[in-house]
Amino acid sequence: MRRLLPLLLLAPLLAAACSAPAAGPSPAPSAPPGSATAAVVPASPGDRTLSLTRPEGAREAIVVHPASARPGAALVVVMHGSGGTGEDMRGLGFDDLAARDGVIMAYPQGLSGTWNAGACCGSAASKKIDDVGYLTALAATLVGTDGVDPRRVYAVGFSNGAMMSYTWACAGGALAGIGPVAGATTGPCPSPTPTSVIALAGTADDRVKIEGRPERGWDSLEVTLAPFLTADACAAPATSTDGPATLTTWACGGGHTVVRDVLAGQGHSWPDSATGFLWEKLGI
Repeated sequence: MRRLLPLLLLAPLLAAACSAPAAGPSPAPSAPPGSATAAVVPASPGDRTLSLTRPEGAREAIVVHPASARPGAALVVVMHGSGGTGEDMRGLGFDDLAARDGVIMAYPQGLSGTWNAGACCGSAASKKIDDVGYLTALAATLVGTDGVDPRRVYAVGFSNGAMMSYTWACAGGALAGIGPVAGATTGPCPSPTPTSVIALAGTADDRVKIEGRPERGWDSLEVTLAPFLTADACAAPATSTDGPATLTTWACGGGHTVVRDVLAGQGHSWPDSATGFLWEKLGI
């Protein structure tokens, strides 16, 4: 049985969780002129805090640029759940994989610990913060300062951060892949850009339920994945089991993959095996 990481069992994260290289993607869109100003221009290996000026004020992200990263490196943007922090997500072990494989990591901070994913969450949603614009600007900045390949930008998130990864992809973000854990779409997603999706969900998650929460405007896992299966031109799926995990895998056009990983008994928290699983399945 996959055990739960105590890091994301912290009460503030759970209480505030709104109680949510693939071939061929087009380059990530550039930030609109004047929408963001990078406080750090020259990039060298190491860790730093990158501040971007946005209409709502300064927005910060922890950037980890390992010495192994070369020009054309992939970028993985990891988004916390509601009430969490970028530092929380950094503790999940992504940095070790990034150092091994020469990948640049970004751990952005949501406004007041929240992301505007549509029908979730908190002040970011109520103030209609343009978090898609912020994340697009963050990726575009790192393309320029750190030599990231714009065709190899990935988004991973937990809960509200997972919802944000869907929202970014649904808004036409040219992402190579997304890895949402305990998330759902929370608004229209008529024509997402083709992208790989590795979605993890728990049968015991009483916050972001597999069957959805229509009273909050949160879609079921089936409805959430449907637009991506269409956009990716996926073939009939294959299903397998691995301990508590039931994996449904679709091979899709353009080298994309969609995976639905349903974990028996998993609640609203990050499974301890999720970090490596997402890294492998997304092909980072």
